[in-house]
Amino acid sequence: MLRHRSARVSALADRRFQPRVPVFFGSLRPAVLLALFACIVPSTSAKSPSPPDNSACDVRAGLRSVDALLRQHRRAEAAAQLHLLQKCPNLAPLELFNVAWAYGKLQDFNAALGLLATIDPNVPDALTHAYAVALAEFELGDYAAAIRTLTATQKTHPLNADCANLLAISYAKSNQYQAGYDVLRDQLRRNPRDLDCYLNLITLLSDDGKFAEAQKVATEAVGIFPTTAEIYIVRGATDTLLGKLQDARNDFSTAITISPATAEPRFFLALTDYRLTHYADAAADLRSAMRAGVNSSDLEYLLAECMLELDPTHPAEAIAELDKAIQLDGRSAPARALRGQLLLEQGDPQKAVVDLEIAHKIDPAMRSAAYNLARAYSALGKRREAQALYRQIQTQTTDTVTGLSNQRMKQVLSSGP
Repeated sequence: MLRHRSARVSALADRRFQPRVPVFFGSLRPAVLLALFACIVPSTSAKSPSPPDNSACDVRAGLRSVDALLRQHRRAEAAAQLHLLQKCPNLAPLELFNVAWAYGKLQDFNAALGLLATIDPNVPDALTHAYAVALAEFELGDYAAAIRTLTATQKTHPLNADCANLLAISYAKSNQYQAGYDVLRDQLRRNPRDLDCYLNLITLLSDDGKFAEAQKVATEAVGIFPTTAEIYIVRGATDTLLGKLQDARNDFSTAITISPATAEPRFFLALTDYRLTHYADAAADLRSAMRAGVNSSDLEYLLAECMLELDPTHPAEAIAELDKAIQLDGRSAPARALRGQLLLEQGDPQKAVVDLEIAHKIDPAMRSAAYNLARAYSALGKRREAQALYRQIQTQTTDTVTGLSNQRMKQVLSSGP
């Protein structure tokens, strides 16, 4: 039983490490776009689109309205507003570019590309235009096209940080790791204080299975950004992948000192103590985080795991923590799986199967959820369903905490937010 529970803890840790990847209006947006949109302040109330008269063709006001609609999750109205703006006569090239970028923010990347293709490639400047095109291509999963766009631009213009990071990530997505590595290293030679570049280089090396090199890069970054919590969290991830749990613990502790209100390092500190079998310390870490005002489903879930390790004779207390975890995040597969397991052990397979089915649907690879769901099905007389799950479990290879943890760490270090 501990084996399944431990694997679930490790799986939760693995998905928490997230690298920097480009998104429209995300961490890698060009500085010039900040200037373009600095004047766009969301309005408190957005009106529905109207015919394109003079007021409707005020691009600045129209984009402000689109921004407000998106904040209210009224995507269809935002799309309609952009369509009206696009139809306005005599739009300046820069206004068209702003509308195209707004389509990207709406995640209508085909529309963004179509509009960008009608605009002079030097608007607002060659690098920003190429970045917008390549970013839309990247978001559509056409990494080869993104590479072509940026390398073509590179022939006439040295790439800025945003373009270089996007090109490197596109290479990595295309399994051209060495090319991506070369781009990022060149960018760091030109700008050794590019934090995103360091984070993307760590991601690329981890995705290529070069964890020792990733750890060295993270250590290099710590020397340049000694007060940035995110760097310590990432290095803690590489420490964990290398099995250096005590080093990982030190990094997570430092991250907490730098950023006490951030949930991630507190969770990972507790998780590391858990994996070191220091269950009382892990529980103390979690309760300290909660007293500090950090609210997280993951914290509540891991506290339940610690409580069971410290005293398995009082499952009701652990279930109470899991209730809180699920209230905070109803899609927490680990919390659902553990609560289902405890309900099953208390002789209530009918309630257990509800949690276990949800957990298995969210994460079909979670061994503990599949195993306990099969047990619950057996208890309810659903033998065919149970046998199918038992066969699935036999094909799974994630039997140990370390194996599953390393697998998921690699997955998350190589994927986007």
